[in-house]
Amino acid sequence: MLGRITVSGEYRLSPAAEVVGDEGAETAVAVLLQAVDATDGAATGLIAARGPVILADAALVFDASVDLPAEIAAKRSQLAAQGLVARATV
Repeated sequence: MLGRITVSGEYRLSPAAEVVGDEGAETAVAVLLQAVDATDGAATGLIAARGPVILADAALVFDASVDLPAEIAAKRSQLAAQGLVARATV
């Protein structure tokens, strides 16, 4: 689950709360559709940023800070607002 950094327009894993320097990313707005290696910095990848799209719930990856059931539910709701809906089976 990705959030978009307001200043740069880049995407990152959407954290549970605002992170200084990455403001805006706390709202999940997209999902990454392919694996990318961003360990050395920004990388290009294919995303879904609006729907309608049905996603496999089991395939969703959350930022490490998103670990409470309420936070996970909030992230799913944020994606649903973009038309990206997670389902138990696809």
